[in-house]
Parts: sequence; C-alpha cells; structure tokens
Amino acid sequence: MGTLRRFERQLENIFEGSFAKAFRGGVHPLEIARRLVREVDDGRVMGVNETLAPNHFQVRLSSPDYQRLSGVTDSLAAEMESLVIAHTNQKGYHLITRPQISFHSDTSLREGQFTIAASLDEPARAQPPTEKVGAGQQYARAENRLGVLTMLGGEKAGISHKLEKVKTSIGRAEENDLVLADPRASRFHAEIDRTPSGYIVRDLESTNGTMVRGRKVQQRLLEDGDTLTIGETEIRFGLITDPRRR
Repeated sequence: MGTLRRFERQLENIFEGSFAKAFRGGVHPLEIARRLVREVDDGRVMGVNETLAPNHFQVRLSSPDYQRLSGVTDSLAAEMESLVIAHTNQKGYHLITRPQISFHSDTSLREGQFTIAASLDEPARAQPPTEKVGAGQQYARAENRLGVLTMLGGEKAGISHKLEKVKTSIGRAEENDLVLADPRASRFHAEIDRTPSGYIVRDLESTNGTMVRGRKVQQRLLEDGDTLTIGETEIRFGLITDPRRR
C-alpha cells in the first residue's frame, strides 16, 4: 500500500538510520499503522452525501512497549495523523477534523499486544487544545502553521496567497479574497476555513465542483501539499510556520 510505504520512509527519515534499532522487540509502529488503516476503513460511516471517517484514535500498549516508545510518541502521532489523512484522501472519505492519535499504557496487555479504539467525534469546542495528550500536542501545533495557496498555472503562476483570515473565499467575483479569472469557476466557488484542527476547504454549491487531489469534494480537511482544482485553475495548498505565533 502506497500510504504505508510513505509512512515507513518518513520513519526512516525521522530516526536517521536507527529505525530498526529504535523499534527492536515488542510492537513495531508499522503494525500500529496497518491496524490504524483498517480501523479507518472499518469505522467509516455513510453520511448523506459522503463517507465519514473516524477522527479520534486511542492506541493502548503494554507497559514495556509504551516505555520503549515513550520518547517518540509525539513524532509517531504526527506521522500517523498524516497517514490517516493520506488514506482518507485516497479512499475519498471525509474527515470532520484533523485526526487525533494518543498513546496510553495498559497493564492488561502483554508485550507485543496493542489495541486501537477508533471513534468519530465532533470538535470539542469546550476543551482547550492544551488539555489534549499525545496527538493533541500536534492539534495545538496546527494553530502555529499558516496555510498558503500557490497558483500553479496561468498568468498568476507562482503567486501565493496566505490564509490569514478565519474564512477565505475563492471565486470569480471581485468580492472574493482570492479572485480567479477562470470562466469555469463560479462567482463564489469555495471557501477555506482556518480552524484549530487545520484548514478545511468547502465547496459553495459551485457549478463545476471543487476537487482535491483529483477527487470532487463537498468539504475536506487539507493536507500539506494538496492540489485543489477550481474550474480549470490548479492551486497548491501548503503549510508554513506562522511568524506571528512563534
């Protein structure tokens, strides 16, 4: 599976050649990743117009495995969140928030055993991001990343637009934040919301639809490097460090 191969390469890059040594014995992160992908598929729910994927995952490990991974759980959670996003994009599922993955110790498990509990949770508005654990630290870090749209073709190729507002509107009309000279784009085609869990693109009932990575979407959490197609205009979404929130 392509997403799992990319995940393995990312682990190798993070741990700079000590990949095998770091995870010798007990549970291997690739085992968790494979189970995680299955939980996404098994836990999906059919909505009115789209398939919703689980967005909250609790990984329970034996005490020895938890201790072994305790120094790298933040990095693993971040990479596994990206894995879930890539898998849902590939399958055409919809995430209502950025996935959150947390690791916990469970004394009832033997070394080499682990469980994953997946659920579909609405954003917890009343709970501050700083109270979350594990992947919640990644959730908090999402607020420090600034989204950037870069035009990939036409007269504006290479021009970037920073997503600094809570809502950024895109379309042909001059009233939009990002105006497209594209006859196939609707006057008010799409908008991108900046939320604590990431950037979400939403189609505004446009005539020709909004596509992310070649798939038509109604609403989608964006991942760094995603390509949006609005009308005939291709736009790359990227994330940079927000200098105002360092």
